[in-house]
Amino acid sequence: MKKLLSHFIFPKKKERQISTFFNVGFHGDKYLLELARLLLKDADLFIETGTNVGSTLAYVARTYPHLRCISCEPDLAAFVEAIKNTNKLPNVFLFNEPSQQFMVHLDSRFGPLLNGRVVFWLDAHGYGFEWPLREEVAFITSHFDSANILIDDFLMPGMEKSFKYARYEDQVCSYEYIRDVMHRNRQYDVYYPAYTERTSSHHPLCGRGLISYGSQKLDEIPLSLQGKIRVEKK
Repeated sequence: MKKLLSHFIFPKKKERQISTFFNVGFHGDKYLLELARLLLKDADLFIETGTNVGSTLAYVARTYPHLRCISCEPDLAAFVEAIKNTNKLPNVFLFNEPSQQFMVHLDSRFGPLLNGRVVFWLDAHGYGFEWPLREEVAFITSHFDSANILIDDFLMPGMEKSFKYARYEDQVCSYEYIRDVMHRNRQYDVYYPAYTERTSSHHPLCGRGLISYGSQKLDEIPLSLQGKIRVEKK
């Protein structure tokens, strides 16, 4: 089994510690919330992997009631908490299964909805389950002609000392780790934070990447995020 490591050292435990539920999602990071708003306001579907206790899922479903919000969590204890935290939100669909299984069943469960504007939030960690990031990215870029993929705990090149990121044994959560499984016949824009200001009251600075491709690519960086995110053409 692959154990979660990080830029910060986690104690080795066999059982996952259930997180605290927060009313704000995306770690409460001001600029990440603004980026999410930009992507979600015109989206048709929000697909998350790694629900945990449902902080981000509940926040998105409550803030954007027009969205179908779909998520999966394989850990039963975390899943039960997520159900409690989202059971009053009619636009939430939550599954107790690993994301590899969850992804394969998206078409049979949601069909035509997948042809709309889709925003992914990939936040599935190991915690006793196989780390699925490469499989997730390979599936999305092969099956969706256009998408915005937000990846949590992403390595920030040159900013490793400021932003938390995930590592599983010798596998770093980074663009380099997933590059070879991405569909080759596409052009990708990869967005990274360009700030070191901590704006969350409950979470340290956490690296993330936005992979944008197809018709859903951002036309330009809005004024509210200029100087806060940077883009690399791939």
